[in-house]
Amino acid sequence: MKGSAANFALTLPVALWIATLPEFITAQEHSPHLLLTAQRLKRLQHDRERQTVRWLNFENRVTTVPDSLERGFELALYYLVTRDQKRGREAIQWALDHPCELRQIALIVNWCDPLVSDEERRKLRSNRCERAARDGRAIATIRDDLFLRIVWGEELPGPHTGKQLEQFGLTDARNLLAACEYIATVRRGQGIDMRQDDAPFFRRLPAEFLLAMKPAELENPKWEQAAAALALVSLDPNLDSSQFLQGWAMEDRQMIREGPGVAYELLWGDPYLPGVSYRNLDPWIYDPAGLLYARTDWNRDACWISISPNRTEDANCPPAWREHPQTFGSMTLIPVTTQCIDVPQVKGREAAILSGLNPHEAVSYLNGKKRVSSEADAAGLWVLPGYIEGKVCRLMMRSDSVPSLATLGLPR
Repeated sequence: MKGSAANFALTLPVALWIATLPEFITAQEHSPHLLLTAQRLKRLQHDRERQTVRWLNFENRVTTVPDSLERGFELALYYLVTRDQKRGREAIQWALDHPCELRQIALIVNWCDPLVSDEERRKLRSNRCERAARDGRAIATIRDDLFLRIVWGEELPGPHTGKQLEQFGLTDARNLLAACEYIATVRRGQGIDMRQDDAPFFRRLPAEFLLAMKPAELENPKWEQAAAALALVSLDPNLDSSQFLQGWAMEDRQMIREGPGVAYELLWGDPYLPGVSYRNLDPWIYDPAGLLYARTDWNRDACWISISPNRTEDANCPPAWREHPQTFGSMTLIPVTTQCIDVPQVKGREAAILSGLNPHEAVSYLNGKKRVSSEADAAGLWVLPGYIEGKVCRLMMRSDSVPSLATLGLPR
């Protein structure tokens, strides 16, 4: 994040926060809705009017699963769409009975605002569990803290940067869902898009999330994965990578038809957004920080690999994939098994990546008649430039302390 926006701290009282956002306040509401714009709420109400499959699945859950772990969230969402005061009162009572469910409490107080009495607000705000839980550093805790500060009218902390959010491991579905809710709330409330200081990462993230799923997960995702995908698409539907993820998430077989995910399917799933078949996505993605996800194709029995610092995983792959070159879409992965190896010339849209190097290990190669050196990433991966000629040789140490080529017996 650059310029004055990067230094702008979220310290405005919520009253001012509300006053600067009249477009989000309908005639019937006292405050903007967490996670819901007027446009999104109207779409949910249309889902109810049209009795869509998503609405019917959600209504059935509210009616038949009183012991749901997401019961408060579900009841509050149902009230917001239908204005059924009985369900709204049930949501408030659920919040009083579950003082440690901080996210759900915040959503209930915000969404059921006209029904919450002053005494109920006092009880909910004063519970010890809520205050004690604010000491955590997980992204879900950071989101919950922001939600609670908004509904209680407290000063808001400065937002995390995109680079800080990246460290939470956003290919984990629960972390990603919490991060999307946090990003959307800060962006809507303060006009700050914290993704801007790490734009390349967030442009890759929808495709990375898709490719991070093993073949079996891609075919039969957990509800958290499908919900996180829908929430991520909602942040920026126009990204090319978002359209591939939307194409996957909106397939009929991916629809969350039962369980706690049906409320998230209703909330985040938007069939009107553009989508492209994920099978058109080149099935590999590389992060220069030291991360590679790749699969041979989009079939359910595809060889899938994940390489990151200190960890390599695979599924459905031949035993020798770490010892011989393997092709993943337009990319060839070439293991380095000797001191020097011959490498192919990279042309057009093709790519080649060396694997099996040590973290940050230096390599040398010819660029024209000049031999130069470069360095592997933190996972021991190195992307070949398109102008390499001849051999690539390991220098066996970091590039900031490279010995002379003569000492290594390499050609000058």
